[in-house]
Amino acid sequence: MKIGAPGTRKPGKANPIVLGSLFILIGGIVFFMWGLPPLKYSNASKTWPSVPGEITRSELETYRKDGKTQYLPDIAYKYNVDGKDYSSSKVTVGDPPFTGSISPAKRIQNYYPVGKNVDVFYDPEVPSSSALRPGIQKNDILLAVITGIFPLMGILILISGIRAKIRKSFAESTAYSQNK
Repeated sequence: MKIGAPGTRKPGKANPIVLGSLFILIGGIVFFMWGLPPLKYSNASKTWPSVPGEITRSELETYRKDGKTQYLPDIAYKYNVDGKDYSSSKVTVGDPPFTGSISPAKRIQNYYPVGKNVDVFYDPEVPSSSALRPGIQKNDILLAVITGIFPLMGILILISGIRAKIRKSFAESTAYSQNK
């Protein structure tokens, strides 16, 4: 079953206005649902209050992903807010700092040895949400950039399609007026 008139079914002739609109719509939803909220939450963590805490675990985890070894510092700590004890393993507010090199992971692990007293930054609305390093990290920016590329591409494709349509319309009107 073929859809469309024979003249409209040409390979490589996608309508850039429709394609651009789809990229904007779907990319925008992805960006506003998954790219922007972690960035905003990480940014908000800069203003979180802090309490004293203590490192309770400092290890290095190793994972295999796509045939490559990945390293993750496994840091846990305990802290107390308003008389209630909490524990967490979030070094940063966003995703954990996975790395393909052991050096950065080992550096983080060495910075937080078991027993070390640390400042724990916690969300005042949800004290169980905490981090040792508040603020925006590279992973948060990377996620926002990756998800933000699609709506931006959609805008460029849409503009290109509109320009092409205007040029075509102008050329047709010029040819029509010259034929009169």
